[in-house]
Amino acid sequence: MNRRVTWPRRAAALLLGAALLGSGCDVPGGGDDASSGGSAPGAAHGAPVLAFVRPLAREIVLADAVGRTWRGARLRAAADDVRWSPDGAALAWIDDENDSPGGRRLHRLDVATGRERTTPCPCRGVGFLGDEAATVTTDGDALLLFAADGRVRRAALSTTLGDYATVAAGGRGAVTIADLLPEEEAGRGQYQLVAADRSGTVRPFLPARAPTSFQEGLASPDGRRIAWRSSDSGGACWHDGNALLATYGEKGRQEPERPADAATTRALLKDRASVTGLAWAGEGLTVTFGPDLGCQAVPPERFVSYYLRDGRWSFIGSGMRAVGYGAEGRAARLLVPERPGRRQEKDERLYFPVLGDLEFTDRRGERRVLGSRVSAFVFTPAESAKAAVPDPVAQPERIGVAGTTDRGEPVPAHLRALAQRIRDAAEADDAARLRALCDHCDDETQAALRTADGRRQMVRLLSSHPGRTENGIVFPGLAAHRCVDEPEQDITCTAEQLHDIALLDIPAADSSEPYGGQVYEPELEQRLQLRSGSGGKALWVGRYGP
Repeated sequence: MNRRVTWPRRAAALLLGAALLGSGCDVPGGGDDASSGGSAPGAAHGAPVLAFVRPLAREIVLADAVGRTWRGARLRAAADDVRWSPDGAALAWIDDENDSPGGRRLHRLDVATGRERTTPCPCRGVGFLGDEAATVTTDGDALLLFAADGRVRRAALSTTLGDYATVAAGGRGAVTIADLLPEEEAGRGQYQLVAADRSGTVRPFLPARAPTSFQEGLASPDGRRIAWRSSDSGGACWHDGNALLATYGEKGRQEPERPADAATTRALLKDRASVTGLAWAGEGLTVTFGPDLGCQAVPPERFVSYYLRDGRWSFIGSGMRAVGYGAEGRAARLLVPERPGRRQEKDERLYFPVLGDLEFTDRRGERRVLGSRVSAFVFTPAESAKAAVPDPVAQPERIGVAGTTDRGEPVPAHLRALAQRIRDAAEADDAARLRALCDHCDDETQAALRTADGRRQMVRLLSSHPGRTENGIVFPGLAAHRCVDEPEQDITCTAEQLHDIALLDIPAADSSEPYGGQVYEPELEQRLQLRSGSGGKALWVGRYGP
């Protein structure tokens, strides 16, 4: 589920948690309308197929198959690990540790009656073991099982686990527990995965004590498999995140290679990425990769989503923080805001990676936004199990000269027209035409155009986004406006600049001063300048030197 930023903003998170409204035990959660805007109070709705969390509104919202919404529960603290029971009759979640100065609680909501049972719980993680919600005690020595009637049963674990053990995912006959391994044994932030059944018997996922990075786990709709997302950086500003899978009772785990296609390359995620969304869909998984909000620029185009099945990735879109699929063509997409970061409210910036609008698609293919500032959503197991394989989406490509600059401004028409003529000639390998167009160019540029490699380089340069100069434009715009891959800076990279860095394979500068992130600007040979001459005539003047 969505994780709040805890490192530099831990104190702020605690203050926010203290301000949240409390709720007592056994308080009805239904009956009134979700503030996201749904059906009127008391209006009819069908059985829920989807739940989503609005942390700033302090609520969990339910939605039926046609997109009608209602508040399922009010939150007194941020909700971690919101999970459906296998039959979709109940939801369980646990209070965020940083939002619960008075102690964590485990919550179980009966969605038909709206009755919420809340139990103080010094525990970590939650998943359903059959129809019981399960968690592990903070001392790692017992499994706690919460039944629908409110009874809580303690099952001592046959092997005592560490203090940081957490229930990672539910299952049909067992739950998965992620148990932190000693740093001297496995390195920083590495876990072993074990399974624990109702009796408390602990069995390792073979091979035993095999280390894995772990952030979030999900049980498959049939309860036989689990998936989890990794982040091998241990919280630092380099990432090697991926989706991993394992099957209860079987040896080994699946570790597919992360995608390395045009979409991932264009998003500048080839070398490092975080998993921002993970959901089961039929026999496969939807996985979204993106940057780290605390470390990198986060334009929507940088979030890329895939469908993973049998080790094969299929690109399904960009601009989504997470995507999931249900029965009869239903889908949900958590959209990335157009300009996250600066426009977010102070409290909203505490959430990782971003809060966004939740867009729902019904069986007729009609879309509507169910809620704003959503942190996470989850379909019921029955919905996820019946999801069809999503249609693949064509890889992004650049055709012709960009119509906007590296900062999203329109390119002057006469300069764009000249750039298009140059690009067409270079793509056609028409050296004579290029010499005529380059009549005002410097000698180095004219020499480069005499070679096939130089003409190919010209096509690439003119597929980037230009930047405005005092009397013209320069390709790429990074030649005039360097950028830093770091959030909320005066020169934070735009989506266009990130595209151009990937397209032209521009390396990070040797020095990032005065910024903490990677700074990018092209070498001299990667710069092409067009200028307005007398009478407004567009001229190609060769290389650009500021």
